[in-house]
Amino acid sequence: DALEMQQGIFSKFYLNMIRAGEAGGGLDEVLTRLSEYLERSQELKDSVSTALIYPIILLVMSLASLFIMLTFVVPQFTEMFESAGKALPVSTQIVVALAEWLQRYWWALLLSFVFISSYMKYQLADPIRKKVWDGRFLKLPLAGTIITNKETANISRTLGTLLGNGVSMLSALVIVRETVDNLVMASAIADAEEQLKQGKHLSDALLEKHLLPKMAMQMIKMGEETGRLEEMLLRVATIYDKQLRVAIQRLLAFLEPVLIITLGLMIAGIIVSILLAILSVNDLAF
Repeated sequence: DALEMQQGIFSKFYLNMIRAGEAGGGLDEVLTRLSEYLERSQELKDSVSTALIYPIILLVMSLASLFIMLTFVVPQFTEMFESAGKALPVSTQIVVALAEWLQRYWWALLLSFVFISSYMKYQLADPIRKKVWDGRFLKLPLAGTIITNKETANISRTLGTLLGNGVSMLSALVIVRETVDNLVMASAIADAEEQLKQGKHLSDALLEKHLLPKMAMQMIKMGEETGRLEEMLLRVATIYDKQLRVAIQRLLAFLEPVLIITLGLMIAGIIVSILLAILSVNDLAF
């Protein structure tokens, strides 16, 4: 009750774990499990954040390099091309036109970025629209797998921890639903709650909604049949933590060469277009 009075500090999951520990006389064990849960959750967030640092820096540097070349380097040659009075190659005309557009309307790119960011915040702030976008995110290649693995690990760890500390299944599912970021999966959990009220097993209710990956569902079903559901849920969380790291590594392994090759081709295209224009101006032939 004292922790709940500190509004916005402790989550509903945390408070229910403490209540279960107090009611069962095992508060010390519950606090230990809570610390382990929070450490694993933080480790997962840190690993994801760390993995994304390099591609983000690479993307920013790539865009900055292209912007500098088009707005500062290309204009240095434009004056020379204009004074020559000869028709430029098509590729050079495209590069020069793009450079001139960036010089005049660079602010349009900034406004577009602000508009798109504001639009996405507006869309994701509304639960109905967010659910639509969450469904689209789940269907994305690689990124959808990352989201699914992340939520599977989160759902399994939270549910397993709650059940292992004496919280009832329905109460635990309500808490789990509130910890899920993806509203499509949260809605599936809500539907599973209704199925449980009608007497179905957890694995059958989740399988009907195709909420979790097939392997996770099989492990949960096995846990129910053997009476070791809490232990199996925590194993599922461990497995999908690893799956999440693998999926992120695969995404980065794909993105890094794509960014490098794309940047190289763009810069090479700019340089080649300038060289072709210089050669045509000086009437050189191969």
